[in-house]
This record gives sequence, C-alpha cells and structure tokens, in this order.
Amino acid sequence: MKVTILPSIIKGELEAPKSKSIAIRILFGSLINDVLLKEEIPKSDDVIYAYRSILKMGVLHEENKLKKPNSISLNNFFYVGGSGTVARILSGLAIILGGETVIDGDQSLRNRPFDGLLKISKLTDSEVSSNRLPIKIKSKGKVNYIELPELESSQYVSGIIYGMALNDGGIIKIKEKIPSLYYIMLTIDLLNKMGCDIKLEENEIHIGKCTKNAYETSFPGDYLLSSFYAVSSLLTGGLTIIKGLYELPKYNGDHDIVKILNYANIKSEVKGDKWIVYGNEINGEINVDVENTPDMAMSLAPLGTKLKIEINGIRRLRIKESDRILSIKDTLEKFGNNVKIYDNKIIIKPGKLKMAEINCNNDHRVAMMAASISFIKGGIINNAECINKSDPMHWERYKKLGGEIRIE
Repeated sequence: MKVTILPSIIKGELEAPKSKSIAIRILFGSLINDVLLKEEIPKSDDVIYAYRSILKMGVLHEENKLKKPNSISLNNFFYVGGSGTVARILSGLAIILGGETVIDGDQSLRNRPFDGLLKISKLTDSEVSSNRLPIKIKSKGKVNYIELPELESSQYVSGIIYGMALNDGGIIKIKEKIPSLYYIMLTIDLLNKMGCDIKLEENEIHIGKCTKNAYETSFPGDYLLSSFYAVSSLLTGGLTIIKGLYELPKYNGDHDIVKILNYANIKSEVKGDKWIVYGNEINGEINVDVENTPDMAMSLAPLGTKLKIEINGIRRLRIKESDRILSIKDTLEKFGNNVKIYDNKIIIKPGKLKMAEINCNNDHRVAMMAASISFIKGGIINNAECINKSDPMHWERYKKLGGEIRIE
C-alpha cells in the first residue's frame, strides 16, 4: 500500500483507536476469570494474535463471553505475527505453568532478540532453544518465586505475573531497575480489577490469589496511538477532541504525553474520557525521558519540526519493530530536520521542512510518525499497511479529520 498525503489542516473530533496493550491484557486475563465483553474485540493484528493464542490455550468464546478454561494447555505451537508483546507474555506463561511450547512469528519478530528469556530459563531450570524465534520452551512449571536480572522487555514480567496468578500466587523480585514499569503497572492494575491481589512493593511484586468472579469490560482507547492525530493537529493549527480514552491513572505512563505537550506552550487536557488539544503556536523546548514509555518517542519526534526536542532513555528503541533510533533519525532528516544521536538520547531541531518519501520498514509507528509530519508539506509513505498492527483505521480517521490522503 502506498499512501500519498497532501498538506492539510487536521482538526475535528474522533473516537480513539483501541489500546492494543490493554486489549491483549484483557484477553490473557480470560485465562484467569470469565470476561464479559461490552463490545467487539479490536481488529488490530497484535490483538488478533493474542485472541488466537488464548483460544489455543482453552478459552471459549461464546457470544459476548470469554470463558476461562478448566485447564490450560501450553503444549502447542503459537504463531504471533509481529507481536513481541504476545510472544513474551506467552513465554513467561510457559516458564511458570510448564509444558512444551513453540513460539514463532513473522520475519520482523524473528529479527528481534529474546535474550531475557534465556536469562529466565537459567533461573527456572527450563530449556529454551534459542534467543531468536522460532523458540521451543520446555519447562516443568510450578515456579512461585523468581529473582530477575535486567531484561530487555517488561513483557516477560507480565507473562510471569499471569502464570503465578494462575498458580495461586508467588513473588517476583527484580534485582535491577524495572524495565518499562508502566506496562507492568498496566498488567497489575487490570488483574486487580479482575479480582486478583497483586502488589508492587519497591522491587518486589507479590501475587496473591484471584477471586472467581466474571469481569465485564469494554476496550478503552490508547493515548499514544491517539497522540499521532493530536500532534498532526498541533503541527497544522487545528483543534482536536479525542474520545473514548481511559481515566488518567495515578502512576506514570503513556498517558503522560497529555501533560508533556503543555511544555511546548500547548494547551492539552483531559476532561472525562476526552482529550482536547488546542492548536496554539508551538514554542519552547521539550526534554523528556522515555525509558519507561519508549513508544512515546515516536509520538513526540514530529514536534522537532517546530522546536528543539531532547529525548532521553532511548536504549530499548533499538529492539522494537525496527531500530527506532535510526528510524527517527532517517525519517526526520528526510523531512529536513536536524537530528543527532548520542549514547542514550536523541536531539531533534527544526530545519527547512520539505516533502519526503518514507518506507515504514514494517513498523507501524514509523508510518504514523511520518504521517504526522506529512500534513505540513506533503509526504509519501510506502508499505503503509504496516499500521494494521495497531490501528487499521488510521488513514480513514485522518480523512475524517480533513486529511487529504490518496491510497494506492
């Protein structure tokens, strides 16, 4: 798919794209308790692979109900497409619950390392065939205590939390700094709503028993997926209202982008389930650390077309769907920005903005980042179907906001 974008003012009101991070966690939660769905399961690729995985493990989907299995089988082959989240949660489950599990994915995921899984296997007397997909895991299971070293992804920890919740409890001690803490908090927060008793105390996660009550839910919108529309609106002078978002939690996370935008003389606020972004004149500087929310870097980078932005804590961006550090640099420079990469930070400054042609490199957030900038001077995005991973309606939403887009 080739998408051509013409200069446009992005403004209006839209329904937020669904959070794939939360949707995936809700689906895996159906292994623990029945889930009553108020709406259809989102159709993004990653969520579909999570859905197929829970069905293989024994979950039954009856009308609007996901019925937890009487017994969970991980003696199976799981294909997860390009979803690192699904692969790592599955691998954590396999280690804790036991069995012989094979996990594979598409070429983009095969290129990404699973070094953390090898570390975990050595601590649990499990066998893991490789640090690259396809991976075969052999585990005796019944693990209720583990001390984890530094890992490249927090999603292993989420998988272990699910596994211990299914095993009636356990303790995870994290000896190094907790990676991407926000995503672990998402897991803990959701499972507690589902009837579990999970607490994070300093560097330990205490997992208690879960009550057996059905959990009724809808799928909330995603702040970072929504932020691409918000930033497009800011860069072109529009005003955007994004509906269907979850209430801002007390812990830090992806939703912090709401207040970060205010650093650039932008009025950005949440009222109820609506995020309102006013297209003020952008000025000032932004200095932000994304170590706990690495995906935020792709949302903020386009603001470098208008002001200086320094993004710190970028190490984990190298092991995403693409090397996102290089993707930010290559994309922003093609549009005329000045970009410098340092050890663990990237600095973007405005340049002479121009139209550019971009290949998304099979990374949905590269396409979305490029689109945010393209509405200023125009742009072409090749292989633009990559957005199906998280927001299949991305281009249609832009059209509803006034974006002049041609899809070939």
